[in-house]
Amino acid sequence: IQGTIRPHAIIILPNTGGMELLLTYEDEGIYIDIYGHFTKETVLQWGEMPASVAYLQSNQVMGWGEKAIELRSVETGNLEGVFMHKKAQKLKFLCERNDK
Repeated sequence: IQGTIRPHAIIILPNTGGMELLLTYEDEGIYIDIYGHFTKETVLQWGEMPASVAYLQSNQVMGWGEKAIELRSVETGNLEGVFMHKKAQKLKFLCERNDK
């Protein structure tokens, strides 16, 4: 990537003892270990550029974009759900509360 990178979140992957991470930035995410080595060939690719990204206890990552909220599997990056919305908002924080 040339130029400035906009980071979203660093997610510690479950069942890895804190040794593997999902780094989300721009419109994608990569899987690395704490030494910076790639652990998966898979790249998480958002459908649109998220303004905010959050980890959910259900082992999903949620990305809030201008037109939709995407739910993706933390383990595989596969799309698991999309919620369309009409009002684009810029959120400072995106988080889960009471398993919702």
